[in-house]
Amino acid sequence: MRDVQQITDYIDKHRQRRQSNKVLHGHPSPMFWLDQDVSVPAVMKTRRQTRETVKKRINLYVGTPYCLPTEPDRCGFCLFPSEIYQDRRQLETYLDYLRREGEMFRPHLEGAELASVYFGGGTSNLYRADQYKTLMELVSGLFQVPQHIEVTLEGIPQTFSYDKLAAMKDCGINRISMGVQQLDDDLIKASGRKQTSEQVFRTLDTCRQLDLPVSVDLIFGWPGQTIDHVVRDLEKFVTSGVNHITHYELNVAGRTDFSRNRRSELPSMEQNLEMYKIGKDYLESVGFKQVTPYDFERSGPLPSTYLYEELFRKPFQEDEGQVIGYDAWGWGFAGISFFFGTPDSPGWAYMNHVRVDDYFRDVDAGRFPIMRGFHYSETDLRLHLLFQELQGLAVDRTRYGSMFDRDVQEEFSTIWQVLVEREWATVDDRFVSIVGDGVFYLPLIQNLLSHDRSETMRKERVHRNVAVSHEQSIKTEDDPRQKKSSDIAARAS
Repeated sequence: MRDVQQITDYIDKHRQRRQSNKVLHGHPSPMFWLDQDVSVPAVMKTRRQTRETVKKRINLYVGTPYCLPTEPDRCGFCLFPSEIYQDRRQLETYLDYLRREGEMFRPHLEGAELASVYFGGGTSNLYRADQYKTLMELVSGLFQVPQHIEVTLEGIPQTFSYDKLAAMKDCGINRISMGVQQLDDDLIKASGRKQTSEQVFRTLDTCRQLDLPVSVDLIFGWPGQTIDHVVRDLEKFVTSGVNHITHYELNVAGRTDFSRNRRSELPSMEQNLEMYKIGKDYLESVGFKQVTPYDFERSGPLPSTYLYEELFRKPFQEDEGQVIGYDAWGWGFAGISFFFGTPDSPGWAYMNHVRVDDYFRDVDAGRFPIMRGFHYSETDLRLHLLFQELQGLAVDRTRYGSMFDRDVQEEFSTIWQVLVEREWATVDDRFVSIVGDGVFYLPLIQNLLSHDRSETMRKERVHRNVAVSHEQSIKTEDDPRQKKSSDIAARAS
């Protein structure tokens, strides 16, 4: 898409569409990750080759599968895979499988240097207090954990306690991320969550006692939400001393309850834009700095930086003249890994199984529990790293040019021209920056930049699906038992 009118039409058509979870963290969408047979030895060979020219560090993500039951399911808006938590035996079993998966990766990751650790989910504060030591021992059994590394644990307000938080700090977890989403009790009920405001601030008080920095997630765009709701919630957190706030639009996508059943109840995109802008203006007025489309932080007695995400959006940096690359390894259920290469050998992305039974089955069989992946081309790597840089709201033309031997401004000149005219972007000798309403519409901008490549992959995906269907139909005709099974499946669907 290179024509000004085409680009303008695309923006006008899509700016009213609701956006998926936060921004697009990478290219391509996992819907295009179609490689069913990802060879871990091949991926790690590429990583070793890259390390000959780029020093590599790892951002480690450790997933937990389970969430408390909600009504509607999955908090009404969450697209992340999860399974219903029933009892503590599930977590004991899961920790053993984490250990076993780690042993499978040991020969490939031994000696790797950690840059950050993030315990996510699911709900990673469902464990007993004594199990956090076990979690950290799993990490330290596989990696040498630097003394001052950022180790974040994500959880929900109602399952934090003093004993748990103290145990987390004692074993080396030094940052808490709390998914609050709302403080208004009526709006909380709309999502199916069962927390209270009292639980939120009790957790904040406990973290303050323990000198644990806390990041909170807030969502805007709920049914019945007003500007007053937005500002009131932000004011309460600012007053409480929180120094990192993630403030983003309600996710309306996929098979979530809000997407399938409740779109008519939601504020318009114009109203969401107003909530975003007023929230942003308020946070900046009290000393917060916007570092991504949805992350705001301010200085304070405790660190406010979300290092795991910051390093992810700056995958190649320089340290004393040496290039450093940051990979991401997703360990456990639904973990997503990015092992970046270079333009000559671009690398891989892959995801682990999103059904816990499938994850257990593969580990039991001695197989890496990988569901599917994606082998980058040079074009895909370039777009992926561009997307990541855009999360930081500016692309360094010099760094981009030194890596890919091209100018990002010239490569997408017509798109930047249109965005500059709309006051969504600025361009100077060093940076292409996203500004104004363009920050809110960053997912749209990212889709625009990758449009041509995504259309090609979409066609490839359709072609592959047709080929698979044809192959299955041939097998069905050859085997009457499969024909019967196929008929049953068709009726069920």
